[in-house]
Amino acid sequence: MAVTTSAKRGEARGAASPPSHIKREVIGVVLIALALLTLLSLLSFVSGELKTGTSATSPSRNLIGSVGAFFASTIFWSIGAAGYMFPVLLGLMGARCFTQDNLSIRLRNAGASLAALLFLAGFLHLEVTGVPTVSSGLIYRGMAGGVFGRIMAESLRIYFASTGAHILIIAGFLVSLLFTTSLSLAAIAQRIPGLGNWMFNRARALMPDRPVEESVSEPLRKTKQRSSKSIRAVIEEALPEAAGEPELDWPVIQPSRQPASEPVEPVESEPEPQIVAAQAKAGDYILPDPALLLSEPSGPLGRVTEEEIKAQSDVLTRALLSFGIAGKVTEVRPGPVVTMYEFEPASGTKVARIVNLADDLALALKAISLRIVAPIPGKSVVGIEVPNLYRETVSMKEVMTSDAFSRARSKLSLALGKDIFGAPLIADLKTMPHLLVAGATGAGKSVSLNTMLLSLLFSARPNEVKLLLIDPKMLEFQTYDGIPHLLRPVITDPKSAARGLSWVVAEMEADTLFGKAARGDYDGVVALYHDQGLIPLKLVAFGACVNLTVGLPIIRTSVDHGTAFDIVGKGVADPGSLIEAITLAATLAKRRW
Repeated sequence: MAVTTSAKRGEARGAASPPSHIKREVIGVVLIALALLTLLSLLSFVSGELKTGTSATSPSRNLIGSVGAFFASTIFWSIGAAGYMFPVLLGLMGARCFTQDNLSIRLRNAGASLAALLFLAGFLHLEVTGVPTVSSGLIYRGMAGGVFGRIMAESLRIYFASTGAHILIIAGFLVSLLFTTSLSLAAIAQRIPGLGNWMFNRARALMPDRPVEESVSEPLRKTKQRSSKSIRAVIEEALPEAAGEPELDWPVIQPSRQPASEPVEPVESEPEPQIVAAQAKAGDYILPDPALLLSEPSGPLGRVTEEEIKAQSDVLTRALLSFGIAGKVTEVRPGPVVTMYEFEPASGTKVARIVNLADDLALALKAISLRIVAPIPGKSVVGIEVPNLYRETVSMKEVMTSDAFSRARSKLSLALGKDIFGAPLIADLKTMPHLLVAGATGAGKSVSLNTMLLSLLFSARPNEVKLLLIDPKMLEFQTYDGIPHLLRPVITDPKSAARGLSWVVAEMEADTLFGKAARGDYDGVVALYHDQGLIPLKLVAFGACVNLTVGLPIIRTSVDHGTAFDIVGKGVADPGSLIEAITLAATLAKRRW
């Protein structure tokens, strides 16, 4: 009777146990759900949320709540950025539960996946600076692989150095992938050639068919001509074209210069007198009139009026008299920023007494500060410079139309503005050893550069002054693109700038030392280094070396055969020699001029 009861109970338990496929599918659903929960908790992880002591009642910013925040923090702390692969592996394992029956295979895959995560964490520790997150940016800096990745990477680095650690970690990761997935490295290697052929055929199918009648060599020939186009051809294009000549896309190559069957040669081999003849065509160029093209600035200029000058003179005289200093204001020299009052003290007055009253006079004149020039050289007066109430707007038209700019004989005259006394300030670029324009943002660097360029355009014809403008930012000089004064269009590429500057150095050949330069066709432009100790006055390129002769109105240049550049055998400027040239110019320029 007991045996019969036991048998019935066993049959009941056997009938109640679910089939094996239901167990596998339940495990698969659970793993996929865990994968989704883990992925959302990692993506919504906020650094420092657990450190702030959030209570159970306060809402968590993590999508899975406080449990998700704790779980994500644990994963990032243990394996770092490799934790993003953890939900992926969980999802793959859950998907395998629906396709595989052997539990031992799934356990082997789980172990291999865990090993792959550890090797990936070690690699991330060697290569990545931190763990990237969506909400908090880069966290756990210096521990991109977590604690376990750090232990593995540092242990391998101690015994095998950094290179060996990389090799071992990558090899271990690949072996783990082979156990985790059904991939075969041999099969992948066999498919690579076929993949390359497929990509090549797809690329050919996407390319439009070339017409049969089109010559393949024609585009290559045009491309070669475009690449060999030199600065000299650009000069000829920039100058006015002769009447009756057709407009062509490429410069016309004269048969006398090179045979038509040969490719276009570098233009440096062309005879120099032909360029001079081409420049002579620009002799009918009419200089622009600044009085017609320039306009007065809008708004008040802020100039000091006669009434203000007289009132300030009276206040200054009374203020000095109150301190026991008698005298009178003999002359007032208003400037755009300050006004100088020339005060003639009574005989027997010590100049030091006036100098010591600078702060008291500033208080009396309601000025922030003032400067006392005591005494003014050549005069028996004391200069007192008082800031104007408003800064005067210096009009470019006023400076360009002044007698000082009209009487300037140099073609390189620059209208820089006004001096401290309000007189037009005209400088000759030819007499400047160096020209440096520097300043903070908003100081007026762009305004000064444009003023200098416009000064050259208003005073020189295209055959008298040539410009080579370099504008890498494509902001400053794009307005000047197309003017006839340019050697070539405005350069925006640094590599083209180096070639253009090298051409400036190499343009004058050795046989022109006592030729055109002696006749005054060139106003000095180039010099880098000289073996006789003559200083370089202009520094515009470092592609070749030139000689320099100073002491004449015309700076004569030629190719140098005795400098350190040729001794080295490079034929180009050496950085050390360039630094030496700049230092030499800075130390000796004042002695020469």
